[in-house]
Parts: sequence; C-alpha cells; structure tokens
Amino acid sequence: RHDVDAIICQGSEAGGHGLRRNLGNSTMALTSQVSRLIKSNCKTTASAVIPVLAAGGIVAGKHLVSALCLCDGVVLGTRFWASNESIGNPALQQSLLKNHSCDDVIRTTIFDRIENELKSSCKWPQPYDSVGALRNRTTREWEGKSEVEWRDAMDGSDLLERYKSSAEKSDGDVVCVLAGEGVGEIDSIEGAYDIVMKIEEEALEIIDRFK
Repeated sequence: RHDVDAIICQGSEAGGHGLRRNLGNSTMALTSQVSRLIKSNCKTTASAVIPVLAAGGIVAGKHLVSALCLCDGVVLGTRFWASNESIGNPALQQSLLKNHSCDDVIRTTIFDRIENELKSSCKWPQPYDSVGALRNRTTREWEGKSEVEWRDAMDGSDLLERYKSSAEKSDGDVVCVLAGEGVGEIDSIEGAYDIVMKIEEEALEIIDRFK
C-alpha cells in the first residue's frame, strides 16, 4: 500500500555499505524479525504481504535454502560482483578469487574515512560510513587507531596521496575491495545466468533431500 515492491534485509555479513558493525544485525536474525513483523502487520491491516528478501553472505544454494526458512528470497551482491557482467574494476574483481575465508572480511569505517577526505561531494554520512571489504594492508595498519592518530595522518602525512596513487594502480592490497563474508565460497568469475542456475540447482537438490 506504500508502493513497496520488497523489503531487503541486509545483514552485517554483507559487502559494501551498511550500518556500522556495532549498530547492525546478522542477516538471518534481522530477516527473521522483519518477516515476522511484516506478516503480523499484514494480518492486522488485511493488506497484501510484502516480500522480504535476505542479503548478506549469500552466494550458494544452501544459503538460499536457509533464507527461505525465514523469508521469500535473497539478494546477491558479492556473488554478482564476481560475474562477467559486473562493471567493477577487473583487477579488484580478481581479488575476490583468492583463497579467502569469512575471517578475511571486515566491516570497517577505515576506507570511508580516507575516501571521504578525497571526495568533494557524495560523502558517506554516519552511521552508513562503513563497508564490508577484504582485509588488506590498509586495514591492518589503521584498525584500532585513535582519533588523534587519524587527525595527524590526515593533516601531516602522505596517507591520502598514497591511497589515491594505489587506487589509480588498482592495488587491492591498499584500496577498498568490497566483499561480503560469503566470498570464501567464490572460486570463479562466471556469467550471471550460470550463477543463478547453479544456485537454483543446489537449492533444489537440498530441498529434495528434505522430502
């Protein structure tokens, strides 16, 4: 009734921008609570049920099946970032295929603190100045730094110039490579159609085992 096609529940496992880690919720917990709220509201108001979709850490059929226990479907982010159709930087895209695990992903404000300083407009505001990304030299160097250390770096070091230079070289060990916690199960760059079909096939096989 508010022209809403669907509600996407993006958990803190997701890649890309979202709430800071201390403010967010996990994908499944958030999705479960929102689904319950929507269904309860629709029963009370006799309105049509709005589809609820889970997002964050979902890259395979088994994740789809898990989500379907709670909601109506899923949204893929990192898995489509690792697709032939992706318009992202090809060099950074290849970083997704390294031997990662979910421990190699961090939700951090580090990259936005740096990139907001380099931008003249369209800066990410609090509390959305947080990204899910691959850990790298920048996160290792700056995670846990104090406000004083950040101010000193912005005012009196070559941090911004080094980061800008690394971005021009597409150096994934320095710049932000967006990725969700499901990246450890991505081992190839494929076409979007093939990705969807593989996820559907795996999901159906799992569902058949339940019968």
